[in-house]
Amino acid sequence: MVKRVLLKCELCGQVFTSNSLYYQHKVLQHSDYKPIVKEDGYECPICHEKRKRLEPMLTHMGLQHLINNPIRTEIVQ
Repeated sequence: MVKRVLLKCELCGQVFTSNSLYYQHKVLQHSDYKPIVKEDGYECPICHEKRKRLEPMLTHMGLQHLINNPIRTEIVQ
């Protein structure tokens, strides 16, 4: 028996299987902040931290700068 934890967005109800996907969703769908596109990657508009790829930048922004209250649900498969 395998237990998985699903994260449900408290704003729209969309369900995610990983923390990073949840945080990326929060930034893209429910935030006014968007990463700044630079020649060598992406920059956080809040703290100016840099990442080479978009996904890690979105995860950083969601985790560090947004208030997050996912609804955690355990399922057994």
